[in-house]
Amino acid sequence: MRNASALFVLFLLLPVFSSSIGVSLPAQAASECEGEITTMRWNETAQRQALVPFSTYANAYSYEEDMMYEGNTAAEPSSNGMGGLDQTLHPESYWMYTPIFPLPTLEPLTTDHYMTMEIGNDSVGALRFNLSSAHRTTFCVSLSSLVENESSPIDADIYLMTSHQYQRYEESYRMMHGGWWWQDIDIAGGDSDLLSDIPPEWRSFNPLGWQTYRDVHQYESRSQATFSVALDNPEVYNSMFGSNEWQDFYLVVDTWSNTHDGDADAPGAVVLADVTVISEPRSILFPTWTVPLMLFGMLFGALLLPILLNKRYMASGLEPKSTVEMPSVPVLEQTAVSPDFSEEEKGLSIP
Repeated sequence: MRNASALFVLFLLLPVFSSSIGVSLPAQAASECEGEITTMRWNETAQRQALVPFSTYANAYSYEEDMMYEGNTAAEPSSNGMGGLDQTLHPESYWMYTPIFPLPTLEPLTTDHYMTMEIGNDSVGALRFNLSSAHRTTFCVSLSSLVENESSPIDADIYLMTSHQYQRYEESYRMMHGGWWWQDIDIAGGDSDLLSDIPPEWRSFNPLGWQTYRDVHQYESRSQATFSVALDNPEVYNSMFGSNEWQDFYLVVDTWSNTHDGDADAPGAVVLADVTVISEPRSILFPTWTVPLMLFGMLFGALLLPILLNKRYMASGLEPKSTVEMPSVPVLEQTAVSPDFSEEEKGLSIP
């Protein structure tokens, strides 16, 4: 009984030790950026998208108020709609920032791929995937910039978002780049400083607020990032006022000063993003109901353990005594002396 109680206590403490060990170990995905690379089938396996400062729903040719070409011949738009912007800092093609809706349905990602994105200054480069819940997906992103034909690391922001989260992020980008009511209402006082005073759980109610997947996949002001994602089940967004929506995933490389406080500023250069995507089948797939079942079992065990220990303690002194007769210790018996003997004979008597 004592050994069983000790094993039960160790079982309850095992998650605590495993979680503390997991903090000190390096990320598992750090050594999993290699695989059998296959050819990317665009718009079938993945889709390339972009957000650029010269294409917004407010004015396709405006870039901040002082660059409005209306009445300003110096900022009159060119044939590609970029106006007075430096064309060398914006290599995105037209089809990247003007996708055709509805977006094409993508196949579940089950193969390994490598690709390179060119992201212009103050812009966004995005890759859309349909992640498989039966696979573990690892993303390896490395950022660099060409300076005098030499590649050097450069800092930017890397995010992973669902379709719904990316829509909020896209709205924030467009409002910060000339939204038609942005200058009138001025939610954040002309910049994003207001968001730093709002708790994260309330930022989704702000038009400029947006979040990343699971609130953790945001890697800001860095030149590379490696992380893995394993889905419990297919990702579906449950809307309170509408039907359920299937969620794709967006790998976002951000080169503009967004509404987060710790993000990188616009680098003033074209950013090259080398992206490797590794998809591995998951060997063990537990049903989602096993998680609450395990938590309930641990909670029930934590409540039951003190009762069992107390019962054992209280019953320890109530055990019946043993009825087995112990053998008597042999003693030496003396022979009785007759009273008719003299004193001398008594002293010579042998026991």
